[in-house]
Amino acid sequence: MSLGSSIRVLTNDQVRPGCMSEMHKNPDRNACVIKGVVKQGSHLLHWAKAFCSYGKDATGQLVYYEGREALDGELFLDQLRRQIHEHLSYCSNRLINVKDVEPAKAERISDMRMVKILVNHIEHMMELCQDASGAWSNDDFWGVKLEINMADNANPEFHHDGHINVRLVSTFVGDGIVLASKDAMYWGAYGDGRPEDMPVVMWNQEIASAEHPTSTGDIVLMRGGMSGASRPCVYRSPYSARRDAEQLVITLDRIPATQRERLVGLKDEEKLPVTVLSGFLGAGKTTLMTHVLNNREGQRVAVLVNDMASINVDAQLLKDGVKLHESNDKMVELQNGCICCTLKEEDLMESVRELALERRFDYLLIESTGISEPLPVASTFAATDDMGYPRIGGVTRLDTLVTVVDSLNFLKDFQSNTNLEDRSELGAEEGDERSIVNLLVDQIEIANVLILNKIDLVTPDELDSLKAILKKLNPSALLIETKFGVTSPSMILNTQRFNQKEVSMLPGWHQELHGTGGHKPETEEYGISSFIYSAERPFHPHRLESLKKSGVTQWGVIRSKGLIWSDSDHDCAVEWSQAGSSMTLQPGRRWQDGPIEDDKYKGRQFGDRRQELVFIGQNMKETEIRQALDEALLSEAEFDKSITRAAKRARTHV
Repeated sequence: MSLGSSIRVLTNDQVRPGCMSEMHKNPDRNACVIKGVVKQGSHLLHWAKAFCSYGKDATGQLVYYEGREALDGELFLDQLRRQIHEHLSYCSNRLINVKDVEPAKAERISDMRMVKILVNHIEHMMELCQDASGAWSNDDFWGVKLEINMADNANPEFHHDGHINVRLVSTFVGDGIVLASKDAMYWGAYGDGRPEDMPVVMWNQEIASAEHPTSTGDIVLMRGGMSGASRPCVYRSPYSARRDAEQLVITLDRIPATQRERLVGLKDEEKLPVTVLSGFLGAGKTTLMTHVLNNREGQRVAVLVNDMASINVDAQLLKDGVKLHESNDKMVELQNGCICCTLKEEDLMESVRELALERRFDYLLIESTGISEPLPVASTFAATDDMGYPRIGGVTRLDTLVTVVDSLNFLKDFQSNTNLEDRSELGAEEGDERSIVNLLVDQIEIANVLILNKIDLVTPDELDSLKAILKKLNPSALLIETKFGVTSPSMILNTQRFNQKEVSMLPGWHQELHGTGGHKPETEEYGISSFIYSAERPFHPHRLESLKKSGVTQWGVIRSKGLIWSDSDHDCAVEWSQAGSSMTLQPGRRWQDGPIEDDKYKGRQFGDRRQELVFIGQNMKETEIRQALDEALLSEAEFDKSITRAAKRARTHV
């Protein structure tokens, strides 16, 4: 049966191996509708209907590309089963936890038996596609899209796909797509395009004298602009799809190999390595970058420069000081925005992605502004989309986080109590409440490489003292001493020092607390030391506040951080964070009463509630610090009364 000369119609019983080959052999044939592949009343359609019944609470587009986030050696069908099940499980858990849907009902969405049946149907579509395509390359790859209740994605205007060979569509819920046969099309008017003031329905009627709807459970094969058909298949979404009707549609494409890198990503060894250069204003970042670029030994480089000033001074300095070869090198300037904020903007993420996909650069070097924090930048390279796929991590690899330290001014800035917005030359936005000392700590603690610049401006003793402090703040970082930023490019490029899984273990306070630093204690010559304070009674809220106001720098403390227990809240911990004269106490995670993951706290009367603080400092008065902390705790008598009150409150709420 045919609908005009271009559309062939078959029942599912008429489909035989090889029967779709007529599609590519006959240039006038541009579509085939296989009726009733999934029978009405089948388990698969019943499952799909139940899924879509959650309306806007179950809305989304799930896209899968062969090889994208696949496991080693995993075949595409196995990849599909695993990834679809993971995404549907996330959806069912969200319905349970956020929408209060009964677990037994919500979990039917991610039923593995139904996932397998769904993938079997997609496998059948793949077989039909291969049969109908004619030209076939094993280098091409599959793309599968599931659209659930996506009214906004529906296109009710007649159109065709110009960049594909054969596309297959199968509708499980809602009205099927609508085709226009080649004979019914007014191709001249169609080629002119729809006038802006003409309604879509009127336009469809203007260019197609007849149209042919398909049904739920059908599989529709449509030839596109790359198929060799005399005319591509023209089709549209049903009008009902734009009325927020329930709908589940599966689309299958065989995508040209030229799109693999863009859609699937690169192999780890092919990803563009990225070095992020941070450091406070005036530390010498641009000087270092200029030296590195002028000594790159033929390496092809992409440079991304950021400056908070109204004139991009750093970019101009680099252009003046570095000879960039237009065919090999590229510079991208960011203007008027902190890189840790701007990097998350879609246009810049796309720019970084495009640089990587050009495949003509050996590395990307990013110079951030003097007031940006490295951690948000690092997290951008690990960011994922709504489906959990890497956004730019699939084509780039964060290689090294470098922080340039001003050896002359670091300690002076570290001991200040000034906020960033108090110094106009920093270019901080109004309302930026970050302190200089906290920014310095953020830049030091996460770095893989610390460049101690301007060492010619300090004495050997001052330099040794600074190095001892930095080693305590970040024991894992490589320390490099420089004058005028002169260092080997190999020390900051392609070092492979950054490890996303270990990034939370970089700060010195964390390593001290868990005993993973593995470093030798500094000699008493510089007076750098650290210790852990622990206690199993809560702090008295008023005495804790007094301690916060008086601070701990008077006893030689440079940095302290950890979790504390306050009598004002027995449910949640308080996060203690101090750097120089800046000290904050803010709400933390909930204390655990059971089951407790950490073996150290299992079986304890008060769960994992405790005081646990790491102190790092120079010539610290540990005895006085411990005494001040002990005196801020509840006494034994106060603790007994507090526990009694807490127990009474608990009984009241039972």
